[in-house]
Amino acid sequence: MSSSEENVPLSSKSQKYGSVGVSTYNVDGTFSNTGFSITPEDLTDLIEKEDIGNLDRLGGLNKLCKALKTDKLKGICETDHTNRINAYGRNVYPEAEHETWLGLFLEAFQDVAVIILSIAAVISLVAGTVASLIGESNSEWIEGVAILVAVLIVAVVSATNNYMKDLQFRALKAKSSDELVAVVRNGDISHISTFTIMVGDIISLSSGDKIPADGIFIPSFDELHIDESSLTGEPDNQIKNVEAPFLFAECYVRKGSGHMLVTGVGENSKWGRVYALLPDDKPPTPLQEKLEDMVVLIGKVGLFVAAVVFLVLVGFYLGDKPWEHRKEVLCYYGNFSKNGYIECAGHENKPINDREGMAILPPAFDPMSLMEVLRAFIVSVTIVVVAVPEGLPLAVTISLAYSMAQMMKDQNLVRHLSACETMGGATNICSDKTGTLTQNRMTVVEGIIAGKVFTSTTDLEGLEDEVKDLLIQSCCINWENGSIENTTPGALPIFHGSVTECALFMFAKRLGYDYKELQSRANVVKKWGFTSERKRMSSIIKLENKARLYCKGASEIVLKLCAYVLDENGNPIPMSPKVHKQLNEHIVNMAKKGLRTLCLAYRDMYDYQDIKSDDGVGYEEEMICVGIVGIEDPLRPEVPDSVRLCKRAGITVRMVTGDNILTARKIATDCGILTNGESLEGPEFSKKTDEEIDVLLPRLQVLARSSPSDKYRLVERLIENGEVVAVTGDGTNDGPALSKADVGLAMGIQGTKVAKQAADIIILDDNFASIVRSVMWGRCVYDNIRKFLQFQLTVNVVALIVAFIGAVSSYGTPLTAVQLLWVNLIMDSMAALALGTEKPTLDLLNRKPYGRSGKLITLIMWRNILGQALFQVGVLFAILYALDEDGNHLMFPGVKSGKEANDQGQPSVHYTMVFNTFVFLQIFNEINARKVNTQLNVFSGILTNPLYCGILVVTIFVQVIIVEFGGDAVQTTQLDWVQWLYCVGIAYMTLPYGFILRLIPVPLEEWEKEVDYDQY
Repeated sequence: MSSSEENVPLSSKSQKYGSVGVSTYNVDGTFSNTGFSITPEDLTDLIEKEDIGNLDRLGGLNKLCKALKTDKLKGICETDHTNRINAYGRNVYPEAEHETWLGLFLEAFQDVAVIILSIAAVISLVAGTVASLIGESNSEWIEGVAILVAVLIVAVVSATNNYMKDLQFRALKAKSSDELVAVVRNGDISHISTFTIMVGDIISLSSGDKIPADGIFIPSFDELHIDESSLTGEPDNQIKNVEAPFLFAECYVRKGSGHMLVTGVGENSKWGRVYALLPDDKPPTPLQEKLEDMVVLIGKVGLFVAAVVFLVLVGFYLGDKPWEHRKEVLCYYGNFSKNGYIECAGHENKPINDREGMAILPPAFDPMSLMEVLRAFIVSVTIVVVAVPEGLPLAVTISLAYSMAQMMKDQNLVRHLSACETMGGATNICSDKTGTLTQNRMTVVEGIIAGKVFTSTTDLEGLEDEVKDLLIQSCCINWENGSIENTTPGALPIFHGSVTECALFMFAKRLGYDYKELQSRANVVKKWGFTSERKRMSSIIKLENKARLYCKGASEIVLKLCAYVLDENGNPIPMSPKVHKQLNEHIVNMAKKGLRTLCLAYRDMYDYQDIKSDDGVGYEEEMICVGIVGIEDPLRPEVPDSVRLCKRAGITVRMVTGDNILTARKIATDCGILTNGESLEGPEFSKKTDEEIDVLLPRLQVLARSSPSDKYRLVERLIENGEVVAVTGDGTNDGPALSKADVGLAMGIQGTKVAKQAADIIILDDNFASIVRSVMWGRCVYDNIRKFLQFQLTVNVVALIVAFIGAVSSYGTPLTAVQLLWVNLIMDSMAALALGTEKPTLDLLNRKPYGRSGKLITLIMWRNILGQALFQVGVLFAILYALDEDGNHLMFPGVKSGKEANDQGQPSVHYTMVFNTFVFLQIFNEINARKVNTQLNVFSGILTNPLYCGILVVTIFVQVIIVEFGGDAVQTTQLDWVQWLYCVGIAYMTLPYGFILRLIPVPLEEWEKEVDYDQY
């Protein structure tokens, strides 16, 4: 290749990728007035082709850094990032198109029943308009308009509900995508939002991290093992080094640590171009699927009832013999002719005066009578609309969306919708110790260094300089990802990465050393990071004429790898059985106090040029023990109460930790996990057969020194035994266990990106108390759905029975299509909002979990549904049929039968009172529906949900407007205050009746029985 060709910018030879356009260069070699000499197209081409030759043609990594105005060691040093962002974009992925409000509004009209109803309403409107024009009727068109308006209102409310729910989900999705990333800027490591990463940034990566953008691996002492399956589908990890330095956004670091130069962000990254093509669909949750089946079943029942009602009404229509209709028209006598009149002579007639009369025409078919058939069809279709409880899936979605938003405030970031409902049925919680049960504020409080026991830093003042140097270097330069962010004076510093490492850094600071300065001077040639299997980490540091390996990790494991120990003078002496025993006694004593013990060791090496080992084998041996430190991590003060609440709620809490079994027992005892059960170590657990583990499970409370495979196997056995398992995890290797569990709980602070990706819920504050709150929200969601189900099924049963009996009893359907649509709006969208947004209370933890087999509708609910339906049907039929022979109402003085007016499509006081009472029965029963358990007081906590109270007030207000001003459109007439009092008073009786109903004993499900609070 000629030198002239080498200097041609890559963008002139490459195609356009995704959203990357073609940039043109200025005379000075920059482009688009940004001041940068390399275009997004060049960078995209570099990453897309993964050709090391392209990087060489750009002048290598150093020239690339210069072109991007950054430094491999210090990162971006500029303060104004405007030009950089204008040139290369932001690290935000393009969002898939979301449904607009208009789209959701139009979607509401895709329901077959609504389409049929709308067509029928249009036919009714046209026919009524024609009738008005030819003088046959003045109000037939009103019903068609009213139905169309009612359908529009239902569609508006439904679209608004769905749109607001979608906005909530999108906000939560954005929150779950926002993570902190370690970036080097101005020579310092800081932790910033992934959305603020820019091209030219130097990112610090370690095992478990998610790569936040495209970039180039900066060669160092370590290789990176990258999981690129999210992009390529290939399960094998890819090795990244000098020969293959290309890194891609959204891939995971499975092993190794190092730095990368960012070359592509957001939509200009490889993932950004794939992301735009990904669907944004949310799969239905198990509860939604279960309710969809119920909707279909109830819909079939409603369709059957509607068909019967239609046939009965058509039968009544045919029974009136519309083909023998004798029409009366005005006529004139003798010579008194009048335009538009016929002559009375020759027709059967009834005189009005000596000039006019009413001529009775011969029997003939009346076309306008077909309006009765149309009205019967409309009512039948409306019954189907009301009967199909499409509000059930909506209630689930609204409840889940509301709960997800509220759970965020309770430090629970829900990644998968189904986790909300599943968490409520959890029977087992397998919890980590560090940071979850403890405060994750680690401090070195005691230990033994070179034979010298210490309980404070002043005890170490007499250490030999060489010993102190070895101690400090062991604490500071053998590190993986720990860092300390200093805050305002007087405030506690913020720990990032490994909190154990941060504790060692703070220990060094108390001894007068700056860990950052030591790290900057260290020449690291190799690292073996900490893993749950190895339980240790090591670094090889190059010195003048040799190298030194520093190792730290679980005391009993590292101690076994030591052949020597430092004496008080700093001289290595052989690790005799006596010394080994003494050190073990120190470990045991510290562990019994609940301290995490860490062994610090080292060895000198002279052959370190070609290290092949991937796990330290052959190097981490024959080491010299510097000492053992005890690290205190205080128990979170709220944990004992939270564990007690779990036990009261029937949930078994187990501690699964990598710590020493003595430390684990002490912490587990302090927080109430370990009572009269058993504790076991991972190696012993792994040797047991499945059958032996199944026998052990009821008594196993602590699993110490466990590996990720031990945790996975424990979860697997629990699920096989029918338990619903929630498990916490923070490490890269916890992914399989988190995925296997019914609910995976990743730690938001200490959790790696891999663990978070595998989890269903991220505990943002790493606090066990937040897990308990997620249980409460899960149970609350489940109960809210059951409350709505109880309310909806009662309305369905009553509406279908009243419509059916009213039709077959020749009284016609007492509720018109528009009235039924209003009832449908009350019991679907509005009730879903009201009952789906109840907040959790501690009472939810007074019963056992519903597990896998908990019934959605229990006998308590059937008692309430059928009992309330029986009461409401009885009340409505009493109002409908309590008439004497003269048509006077027996319950309401002065009220006449409305049957004749109803037959003629006219409003009446009688039928208005039937409709008004029916609606208020539902309003008061919505209060009854707040309890689906053994509680008697349905008003408890009602004022804690302002949305619920607001919806009740709005429903009552709209009902008053409909009754008083609805007129012919809704088939209502104004009522006086006495009639209002009758309607509301009779409907109110559903509350005391409901109280009596709840006193009737029925067999309870095991999980419905409340536990005795005092025993916990």
